[in-house]
Amino acid sequence: MISLPLFLFAGLGTYVSWRMDSRAALLVCALVCGYALATSPLSGAIDAFGTGIGNAVQNASRNS
Repeated sequence: MISLPLFLFAGLGTYVSWRMDSRAALLVCALVCGYALATSPLSGAIDAFGTGIGNAVQNASRNS
């Protein structure tokens, strides 16, 4: 369950790095943020959300 606090910390670091215009720190914080989301208990919900959006786009292009 450590991944959600890690995500919040990395998200804060991403924002601060972006505001400071520090590209290397921004890259590291964004990668840690993505890793924390991928390993969190929310990963199944995030995957289902992405699948739903993909299906909606495919169905919209198929019906046009």
